[in-house]
Amino acid sequence: MKLIITGALTAGLAIGAASAQTTGNVAAGKEVYLHQCSGCHSNMPGVDRFGPTLAGVYGRMSGSAPRHRYSAAMKAAHIRWNAKTLDLFLQNPRGYVHGTTMPYSGLRSATARLNVIAYLKSISPKAR
Repeated sequence: MKLIITGALTAGLAIGAASAQTTGNVAAGKEVYLHQCSGCHSNMPGVDRFGPTLAGVYGRMSGSAPRHRYSAAMKAAHIRWNAKTLDLFLQNPRGYVHGTTMPYSGLRSATARLNVIAYLKSISPKAR
């Protein structure tokens, strides 16, 4: 009986640790956005800069924000932006969407990507 309880506790801790690693911190993600993204991307709906607004990006199809001129590669990618696709893109934009005009080399820190994705989800009304 003691072995079963110990095993269950260990499994519960492992699942909890895995869950903690898949949930980003919105406040930390906003800081990443402010330092790494805001020079080119707005977080306000309908406000584009060099890149499209990131408001509402979570759940949106690639190359589909109104009024923004996308590269042919981004329009043709047909990617739905979610936690997995954003993580892959943010890690290596040009490797994930060959031909993108985004001049960013990528966000190497998995934790920073997780956090910025949590922030992007928080500013995407359809994702809430």
